[in-house]
Formats: sequence, structure tokens, C-alpha cells
Amino acid sequence: MFKVQSDYESSLKHFQSALIDAGPASFSKLEIQFHVAHLYELQNKHRAAREAYENLLKEPDLPNHLRADIQRQLGWMYHTVESLGEKSYRELTAVQYLQKSIEADPKSGQSLYLLGRCYSALGKVHDAFIAYRNSVDKCEGNADTWCSIGVLYQQQNQPIDALQAYICAVQYDKGHTAAWTNLGILYETCNQPRDALACYMNATRGSNKPVNPNLAPRIKFLQQQLANAPMPSAVNKPRQLLSIEEAWNLPVTTDMSNRQQGQSQGQQVSGQQRSIAAGASNFQKYGQQFGPAGSAGPPPPYPASGNDAKRFKPDLAGDQQRPHFYLNQ
Repeated sequence: MFKVQSDYESSLKHFQSALIDAGPASFSKLEIQFHVAHLYELQNKHRAAREAYENLLKEPDLPNHLRADIQRQLGWMYHTVESLGEKSYRELTAVQYLQKSIEADPKSGQSLYLLGRCYSALGKVHDAFIAYRNSVDKCEGNADTWCSIGVLYQQQNQPIDALQAYICAVQYDKGHTAAWTNLGILYETCNQPRDALACYMNATRGSNKPVNPNLAPRIKFLQQQLANAPMPSAVNKPRQLLSIEEAWNLPVTTDMSNRQQGQSQGQQVSGQQRSIAAGASNFQKYGQQFGPAGSAGPPPPYPASGNDAKRFKPDLAGDQQRPHFYLNQ
């Protein structure tokens, strides 16, 4: 209870008392030691946490599920904690621990997802895609995994695929701040500011996670530009991406899962990249085939604007640099 309430000191005190108590307990002694190590980690006592985790791994009777959890925690600590060594050493060590975690528990979608994050940090795009694909197979409804897939596609200059992945993420978790923010950046990059604004607005709603401080000035900038935009011209430039409303209503999860299956069979990512036009054609084809039934319920609403008849002219934002925050899921 104390741990759930983030009262780590009280929680640690009770777990340490339980270790020396000979009476019956809900957790085994090894599980209690794991919780103690995890509390050290939550308190940013990383060296103490690492030592406690490593000591647990030496236990001969350690069950596989606990071994997998410990190795996953160690792997992610090495990936994220700079004080544990030089970056290249930490990343390689993180991969080794996460691979061992998956060996101990092959059904762990979380370990596969974190392994994909580590491969992505190492620039091993193909390996990252395979890890993410396997994670989706184990736990498809993971918004973090789909968001990370979107980041990889966006970094590989595949905006159609990135859009589909981000839509999967926000359909699984409508309050996923990072996915909404990255989706907004994607739309801005493709000169679709109205969609970008809608995504940024959604990123500020319905989440307990801290909102990136760069969002507020970006939202204000787009609102001002849209309010001052001229009336649309007779010939509108074709959009590079479907609008957020259109994309929301397409069954993108099936499309993404089917397309990534080829990657898990050993195809190289560079050989799979499609042109933007081809990607748009395939995306539209799915919409025609299945109709607007991709997700239950309506898409998140667009923010109210002063003049809905006005459209944003792409070159109006040319003087302001695209935002670079997030894009790190």
C-alpha cells in the first residue's frame, strides 16, 4: 500500500521488517528482496538497486518469473541511468540483460518493447522493428509500443506508416501524451497545422503525466496562424497525410500488424520503405475496403477556432522552426 502511494520510505521500512519476520507472509523472501531493490530504484538509489538486483540473481532457487523481472529492471536501468557507466557500455549491457529477461520469460511483451527501445538507441532499426513486432504479438494493446514504432517510421522518413502507428497508440490510450505530441510534430512537418493543433490540444488533456512545456507556446503559435490565415484558394494543394479525423476511422492496427510481419521474417527495413504516394494509396484502400469503423466512438474533437472557414497556408509558418521536443518514445 505504501509503495502504491509513493511513500517509499515507509514501504521500505515495512519490507525490511518482513525480511526478518519468521511468520507467514503474502510474498516469499525473494519477492520481498525484489521489492526492496525496486524501492531503491524508485528512490534513484541506483547503485544500491543494482547491487540488490545482482545479489538476487545469484540465488540458486530464484524462480524464472522473478529472474525475468530483475533482468528487465537491470536492463532498463543501464539504458537510462548515466551514472552506471559510459553510454556504449550501458547500452550493450542493457541489451544483454533484456535478452536474458526474454529467455527467462519469452511471453514478456514489456521486455521486448524495452529491447526495441535499446536497439533504437543503438541505431539498429531493423532489430528494433523486430523487437517491437514481437512485443505487439505478446500484448497488442500497448500504446507505448505503437508510439515507439511511429517514432522509428518518422525517423526513417515514412510519414504514412508513422501516422498509422501513432493512431494505433492513441486509440489504445486516448490520453497518451507522447503519441499525441509526436503526431502533432508529424502533421506540422507535413504542413497540416490544423491537424497538428488538434493533436497538441489532445496531448494536454486526459493524462496524469507532465505536459511538455514547449506545447503551450506551440499551440498559441498555431492558433494565431490559423486565425490570421487567408481564405482557401480555389485549388488546394494535396495533403500528404489523411486528416486526424479520417485516420482515426481506419482499421490501421490490422494494416500495421500485417506489414510488420514481413520485417519479423528477416527483410531489411531499407528494402521495405515505400514511397509516400504508395503509402497513401494503400492507406486509402483500407478505408475504402473497411469503411469508417476502425475504432469505437468518434475521434477526439478539433479545438474550436475563431473562423472555421479559414484554412492555414503552409508557407505562413516558414519562419518558425519545427518543434523538436519529444520524438523519443
